[in-house]
Amino acid sequence: MGDVSTMPRVAVDGASIEQSIAKLRQLDLPHRVSDKPQNVEQQVIMHAIDMLLLHQRFLVLVAKALMMYGSPLHHLENNLIRTARLLDLEVTASAIPGLVLLSFEDSLTHTSETKIIRCTNGWDMHRLDQTNQLLRRVVYCKVEVDQAIAELEDIITAPPIYAWYWQVLNWGVLSWSLCLVCFGGSWRDSGLSLAFGLIGGVLSLAAGKFSGYTNIFEVSVSILAGLLSAAVAKWGCFGAISLSATVVLLPGLVMTTGVIELSSRHMVAGTVRIFYALLLAFIIAYGLLIGVEIFNKLAGNPLLDGVLLDLTQCQSLSKWSWFGTFPIGIINIAVLVNIHWRHWLSVTVVAGISYGIFWLFKFHLGLDDLAPVVASFVLGLVANTWAKITGQTAYMILLPGEMFLVPGSVGVRGFSSLLSKDGAQGLSLALQMITTCLSIMIGLLASSFVVYPRGKLNSALLTV
Repeated sequence: MGDVSTMPRVAVDGASIEQSIAKLRQLDLPHRVSDKPQNVEQQVIMHAIDMLLLHQRFLVLVAKALMMYGSPLHHLENNLIRTARLLDLEVTASAIPGLVLLSFEDSLTHTSETKIIRCTNGWDMHRLDQTNQLLRRVVYCKVEVDQAIAELEDIITAPPIYAWYWQVLNWGVLSWSLCLVCFGGSWRDSGLSLAFGLIGGVLSLAAGKFSGYTNIFEVSVSILAGLLSAAVAKWGCFGAISLSATVVLLPGLVMTTGVIELSSRHMVAGTVRIFYALLLAFIIAYGLLIGVEIFNKLAGNPLLDGVLLDLTQCQSLSKWSWFGTFPIGIINIAVLVNIHWRHWLSVTVVAGISYGIFWLFKFHLGLDDLAPVVASFVLGLVANTWAKITGQTAYMILLPGEMFLVPGSVGVRGFSSLLSKDGAQGLSLALQMITTCLSIMIGLLASSFVVYPRGKLNSALLTV
């Protein structure tokens, strides 16, 4: 897609909205305009004002949808401004996680109106893709703004594409698959992770129903996972089981997104996300510690002394077996972030190529530091190229593969070591988490530069 500044502007009878409003101020009209305009010129001007308000409403809905469904904030502001320019609106936009500020300005009267849009952050790639496709149609004047508003309202009010019972089941299956692929668990460990993951899925459903429980959801899931994992520790690997049971809560994606936003000079959003990711990792580690201590008190004869998240003690399967469970894990992540089943094949192929590169560099060539850089570069390159060819949303295509590379469990293990008074290992794991995030950031941004060397303009709406 081309630059929005080169696109045709929406006009009313050959004049832009701004020109029509200027004519309104030049006319000597009474303070109250009658319901029946006196001449054709007044009708044109009143229609221009209606269109102006309509365009403002459309931009507010776009900002709300992009924030709610997981658009990267380091591009959200620029794209809102470009869309506003297309609609003949003078707008200043600012966004932080959960909040968008839109200031509509009038250079002729030197007045402004600020709208505060507050909404929760989420990951709904299906609705995000629909919003992106709708914006493209508006940019190319394939749909009128009033019709676009109606379609956008339908997108926002539409029910989830996956029912609640699929989401609960997905928690368990995702814990099972990632226990084998990411945490080196055995078949027994993965079976226990599936059961505990289902419990976490039920609690997530309760958090969606009871707003008061939402504030303690993460810590309660972590405490319960630590307690149950400690109870079965003599039959399995505590680290693999507990981390798999809380895998949906791990903050690796939030941390990586924060690092990318900081590198894109979006200081406020990047700082907020990084601080939240560190706090969430600490909450999970603290919850696991509390769960273990509760079990030790109940058992009388403690089986665990502190939180043991050393994954090297797990009896992992052959690394070749990971390629059998990897597609299942990718599909589970696709369901988790609400990617439509029509895109499962493309996201699995793109993520599989990236993970194959990671597996080759890390386990065969022994280049641990270079593996996430090259894997994320290939991931972004393939996803952006695929989106450029097919017209699909690039961010939707690369997100599951990115979630496989992010180091969320490393941060939890680092805080767990600190809480267990193993400061050296804790600091080492924390440093590993940061360096991995930086590696992923370098690879993704480098791939975006290769595909879009002049900048991604308005087609960058939903890429890295």
